[in-house]
Amino acid sequence: MPYIEHKYGKTYYQTRGNKKSTGKPLVCLHGGPGGHAVWMKDMFRLSDERQIFIYDQIGGGRSSATKKSQWHIRTFVNELKILVDTWKLDEFHLFGASWGTTLALEYYLNRRNNRVSSITFQSPMFSAKDWKQDAARLIKGLPAEQRKIIRYCQEVGATDSKVYQAAMSEYYARHVLRNKTRSKQRKQIRNLNGNQIYEYMWGASEFHATGTLKDYDRVSDLVNVECPSLVICGEHDEATPRSGKRYAKQLPDARFEMIPDASHAILSERPARLIKAIRGFLKETD
Repeated sequence: MPYIEHKYGKTYYQTRGNKKSTGKPLVCLHGGPGGHAVWMKDMFRLSDERQIFIYDQIGGGRSSATKKSQWHIRTFVNELKILVDTWKLDEFHLFGASWGTTLALEYYLNRRNNRVSSITFQSPMFSAKDWKQDAARLIKGLPAEQRKIIRYCQEVGATDSKVYQAAMSEYYARHVLRNKTRSKQRKQIRNLNGNQIYEYMWGASEFHATGTLKDYDRVSDLVNVECPSLVICGEHDEATPRSGKRYAKQLPDARFEMIPDASHAILSERPARLIKAIRGFLKETD
C-alpha cells in the first residue's frame, strides 16, 4: 500500500492518471474531520484527463492514528502541504467535500504560494453558525416526536441514547445519505480513531456542533479566495443550497450548481452528475 511518512505519522493515498496529461492534477479532500476516502474512488473517473490524488487524512481511515494534541486544523493543513510537496505538484486543483471544503479553504488562506489553480467546494462548511441554523430549519421537517427527542437529549447531554440515535438516523436518511445500501455499508467500516477526532472537533452528530469547531467562521474571508471556485450542493443537502448560493456570491470568482435529488453525500448518490459538473469546471480553468 502507498504511504507517505511524515512528522504526524503515515498517510495512506491513492493516485490515478498520467503525469504527462495536459490537465492539471486534482487533489481530493474527504469529509470529517476524522473521515476517510474509501467512498471517493469515483473521483478517479476524471483520471482520463489528469492525475487524481485521494488520501485518508491523518488519524482516520487507513492512515495512522494520531494523538489528541494533533486534533486541530493546523495538523491537516500541514499534512496537505507535505503531500503536495512530496507529490511534486507545481500547480493543482483542489476538491473538497463537507469538512474537506473547510480544509481546502484553510490551506488556501494559510499558505503563501499555495499553487492552487481552482477549488471545488462541495457541500461547504465555512461557518458552524450557518451550519447549525440550516440544521435547525431541516430538523423542523422531522416528525414532532423526533424533534422533541433531539431537543431534549441535547439539553441533558443524552446524545448517546438509542432514541437520539434513531432520530439522528432519520435526519441522516433525509439530508446526509439517501442511498440506503451505501448507508449500511458505511456503518460497517471501523474507524475508531477517526470517530474520536470527529467527536472532539465537531460533536455527537452532524447537526449538533459542540467540539473545537463549534465557533468556526471564515465567511468574511471568502473574498480573499482569488482562484476560480465552484460551489456545489445537493437538493436535499444539510449544507443547504440557500447557503451555498450565498457563499458563491461572496467568492470573487465563483459559480453555484445544485445536484437534483441528492443530499450531502453526493458522490455516493449521484456520482455521474457530480463528476460531470467538476469535469466541465476543471476544463474551463486549466
